Amino acid sequence: MISSRIASFHNYQSVANDTMRQQVKVAHNQEQLATGKRVNTAADDPVASISIQNFHQQQVELKQYQDTINLARNRLTREETAVNEIEQIADEAKRRVMLMINGSLSADDREAHRQDLHSNFEALLEVANIRDESGNYLFSGTLVSNRPFFVDRDNQVTYTGDSSQRYAIVAPSVKVQTSDAGDRVFMEVENPYGDYSPSYDLKMGSTVQLASALNSNGADNASYQVRFVQGATGLNYELSQDGKVVNTAAYNAKTGIDWNGMALRFEGDIKDGDTIALKRQETVNIFDSFKRGLKLANAPVSDASATAELNKVAEEFSASFKHFNRVRSELGTRLKTLDRQDSMHQDFNLELEKARGTLEDLDYSSAVIDLNENMMALKASQQAFQKTKQLSLFNYI
Repeated sequence: MISSRIASFHNYQSVANDTMRQQVKVAHNQEQLATGKRVNTAADDPVASISIQNFHQQQVELKQYQDTINLARNRLTREETAVNEIEQIADEAKRRVMLMINGSLSADDREAHRQDLHSNFEALLEVANIRDESGNYLFSGTLVSNRPFFVDRDNQVTYTGDSSQRYAIVAPSVKVQTSDAGDRVFMEVENPYGDYSPSYDLKMGSTVQLASALNSNGADNASYQVRFVQGATGLNYELSQDGKVVNTAAYNAKTGIDWNGMALRFEGDIKDGDTIALKRQETVNIFDSFKRGLKLANAPVSDASATAELNKVAEEFSASFKHFNRVRSELGTRLKTLDRQDSMHQDFNLELEKARGTLEDLDYSSAVIDLNENMMALKASQQAFQKTKQLSLFNYI
């Protein structure tokens, strides 16, 4: 009697367990079909699950790089737009100065050009102090919360940023510069004359200008002066170094002056007594160019020295235009680097998605077949379970 009870209970429990197993299988099939994934938990396929997690982690890293690229692209695009505007301001300023050199202008016309030049100066300062969408200054180096440029009553501009740059890591071992220090952009324009900046003391009617001043001796920081003197047989020159005359000879307009590694070239009509001082200066500051241009704007047209200085300002604006164009080209190169790296990330992410899909994605046709088979097995188990519950000795009394 006891063994009969044990056997009945065993049969009942076995059929019940089988029914539960089939329900779990059906539920698993339904979950796969609902999610479209073959592997939803590590228990579904432990080996594949590890690989899927690795693929997912790599995709998360790629997403972080792509977000960084988008932020860097926005900042560089903003800076490129600003530099393009600065480039146009420098070109406009050069044209204004060239108009002021025109000897036929009236005092009122010259003053009008000076006002326009001052407007260019204010526009330059406004762009130089521009911010990005996050409120950070574009041209303050790494001190992004500091306003980079301040101007005093004498139009003297001071830089308060630093000389460092910010970088964005856009891939393993790949970083892209995302900012430019304001001193480099605005205050380190290549000197259009070479190694020296001229200062003029000219006689009335003189139109002489420095064409170029080069020195092969990079360690020579002395100041020089060239004075032209009319001699009995022609024009001579006196070259002084730190106030001491070091060379005197006849001046040849074709060959200029060559002395001890220095090569000086001049153009224009030279008058007796014209003097040009040369100060070592490899870069110029566009803000200083504006300051001198505004100061010289109201000088008499007959002042040959002032006219020569205005020509110098115009040359510096021309050099600034070329300098800004190079800066903008560098920004374009960085943007291309970001685009190229972003494209590489997208391609790699696609490959990762394919590899992960091979392990994770569900084969719907096989899954439907498995579901149908498991549902049929579940139905059979449920019918067997119903019959097992009905087995009782009272059915046979």
